[in-house]
Amino acid sequence: MRVTIPGKWDIETDVVVVGYGGAGAVAAITASDRGASVVILEKAPTGGGTTKVAGGGWLRPTDMRFCQYVEKLCAGTTEPELIRLFVEKSMKTGDWLKSIGGDPYDFKPVQISYVAGPLPGASYPWLPGAEFMVKMKLRKPAGTEDEVLWPLLSSNVEKRPIKVMTNTPAEDLITGPKGEVIGVRAQRGAGKVFIKAKKAVILTCGGFEYDEAMKNDYLPCRPFYAFADPNCTGDGVRMAQKVGAALWHMPATSAALGFKTPEYVAAFNVSFVTERFIFVNRDGKRFLDEAGLEDHEIATRVCVFDTARWTYPQIPVYAVFDEAGRKKAPLFQANSGFNRTLYKWSPDNSVEINKGWITKGKTIAELARKIKVNGPALERCLSQYNEFCKMGRDADFGRAAEALVPLDTPPYYAIELYPSLCNTQGGPRRDGESRVVNPDGKPIPRLYSAGELGSVWGFLYQGSGNLAECIVFGEIAGRNAAAEEPLE
Repeated sequence: MRVTIPGKWDIETDVVVVGYGGAGAVAAITASDRGASVVILEKAPTGGGTTKVAGGGWLRPTDMRFCQYVEKLCAGTTEPELIRLFVEKSMKTGDWLKSIGGDPYDFKPVQISYVAGPLPGASYPWLPGAEFMVKMKLRKPAGTEDEVLWPLLSSNVEKRPIKVMTNTPAEDLITGPKGEVIGVRAQRGAGKVFIKAKKAVILTCGGFEYDEAMKNDYLPCRPFYAFADPNCTGDGVRMAQKVGAALWHMPATSAALGFKTPEYVAAFNVSFVTERFIFVNRDGKRFLDEAGLEDHEIATRVCVFDTARWTYPQIPVYAVFDEAGRKKAPLFQANSGFNRTLYKWSPDNSVEINKGWITKGKTIAELARKIKVNGPALERCLSQYNEFCKMGRDADFGRAAEALVPLDTPPYYAIELYPSLCNTQGGPRRDGESRVVNPDGKPIPRLYSAGELGSVWGFLYQGSGNLAECIVFGEIAGRNAAAEEPLE
């Protein structure tokens, strides 16, 4: 349904950016620096989005041969020309951040845990082109502990004549008689506000991590929780659809395993800095190499539906560990995710045991009874696993010998884990100019997008890839939007 053009616009500007996260900030800064007046609409009380709660690192290719790697991960879902553009532009992201006062550097993250720990380079190092990638971060000023990417971006927005309207969710795009996007209708307090975009609108409002209907339609299993900003509810997908946008990459995600409790909207990203754990399914059996999982694709390993039993046997996953593992470190490291600023996990997990988030059993049989899995099966599973540890060889799933440490110190514990989204990749399809296109591949006039809303990652995801494309396509969208001829 087309939104009627108002008799009088409440606000007029050259460029409207919908969503104030990393991509939105880059787009707004770029458009402003090219002489455009810019208004940012953000439905949350503050900006930042998923960029604010991410780890702060982004990938940088070192050679165009990295295209081979990205093409392999996209598996034909993204055209090679767009991949080449992304790789070429990603090689220069550090230069762009330097231009606004950042101090980027190549860094080598260490494996901080056996689950959900960053790898030092490409996630799939055996693929062609994987060697041509490093990860980058911004150096932190002395005395700074938090990530500094979002503070750098937001401070640059504040330095410019950019109007940021928080608590103002965009609802619809307004089109002119030729189908061109000429403005946005948004909610402001109890009323509506109509903002005219004399040049263009840029959608940078994130994914659909918290839209249950979209997740049920597009993702491979349920439930699917999220670590991301709870304001990622698919608004940009719906707005773009209404004006005729094609969608792409809707099933693609970056997802791990997380713990979800009703007290918090977002899930907790659980990790183990000790080897003393295993994963078991609802039958009390191991089903994979727990210590050999890729950070951002763990959830894909559990989304298997059993038609004979009409259930997902791997959902939930039970992480089982012993007393020595319990004392080692908190299961929530608070290095990323929305809850990082909301809750401090106890160092030895004791508070979370008392809360009932972690289940305790004096014996494996008692633990199995409490988590409602087959007791004898779980006892056999643990006995077999401990035997593998003594042998130094996991005969079932090939877990690395250095990660084989027996669980032999009672009491025993379990925490219930579910597929949880770092972010979704799907949304309106874009071309190499960051223009949103229709199902025929033709650009919708004066409409652009950037960031995870219609990401280039169409099948498997490479860690740090979304922050790179926030910079790449945010800059392209901002530059092209500012160059549009203004409407009368």
